[in-house]
Amino acid sequence: MKAAHLYVTTVVCALFMVSCFTGVESTGKITLPEESKAEKQSPEDAFIESYFVQQGCDTWRIGKLFYYTDDKLSLVFRPERPTFPDSVSLKGKIFTYSGSIEESPFGGDNKVVLLFECEGYKFRYETGKTRDEITRLKYTPLIPPFIDIDDLNMARSLLKGRTLYIKTPMWYDEKSEAIEGRKLVPVKVLDVMPGNNVLPVKVWFEDDKGNQAGVFMSLLSSARSQYITFDRLFSFDDPRQQYKEILDDAWEQITLGRVKPGMTKAECKLSLGNPNEVKKIPTYSGLKEQWIYNSGAYLFFADGLLTDYRL
Repeated sequence: MKAAHLYVTTVVCALFMVSCFTGVESTGKITLPEESKAEKQSPEDAFIESYFVQQGCDTWRIGKLFYYTDDKLSLVFRPERPTFPDSVSLKGKIFTYSGSIEESPFGGDNKVVLLFECEGYKFRYETGKTRDEITRLKYTPLIPPFIDIDDLNMARSLLKGRTLYIKTPMWYDEKSEAIEGRKLVPVKVLDVMPGNNVLPVKVWFEDDKGNQAGVFMSLLSSARSQYITFDRLFSFDDPRQQYKEILDDAWEQITLGRVKPGMTKAECKLSLGNPNEVKKIPTYSGLKEQWIYNSGAYLFFADGLLTDYRL
């Protein structure tokens, strides 16, 4: 009986100890406090969140303007007239919000229909939601060809004339065709213009060598968007100040997204990003390291310095 009692006591204690180390009990210890989360937000992301706040379409004023980026009428719209002429291009046109009505399809709950006008034509957007749902969800319809002109004007007033530091070498010319650019260099914002169906804003700038180009972005914060956002493209601070130990000739290669023999691993990573695969290669002279990128590029290092590469 004593042995049985000892066995039961041991099992109970073991179960008690296991329960003490479950994820539920330890959750409170690993949850970051709100202050820590706020500290991780970049100044650039905080900048966007403070000026571009999500608002539902129930707050839209009559006469609110939208820039249209597509040639053809989006499938989400229904023209008031039975047909809309295909010959009419809508690209660059301005749509004006003219209000909303409620309709009860098939005798169900009243659903909100948003109304728009463009150069004499009238259009309807059926939200499929009641007014209560729109208010509660801060609902705004996703209409890809639309660019909110209020947001565009706000972005222009905040950014035009400012000097920023660009993080990407993927630049675009006046025809929106991709060109080779530079990164981590100062650029002066010359204008903020309508973008495209995916990225509604085009930031046009001039770099420190007099080259003009643009990049496309979303006005959402990166926390709420998977698209290219302001904080992923620009920095308020000069990144060169973080890497004062890097010599000027190596820094020039980094801004061009290039490498040259003698560069360190840190410099190459700053220029090309993290490799997709790293291999250790034993040789007679010692251990070499190979970095492999999905683009087909590879780098070879010996004693921590770049010896050979292919881009």
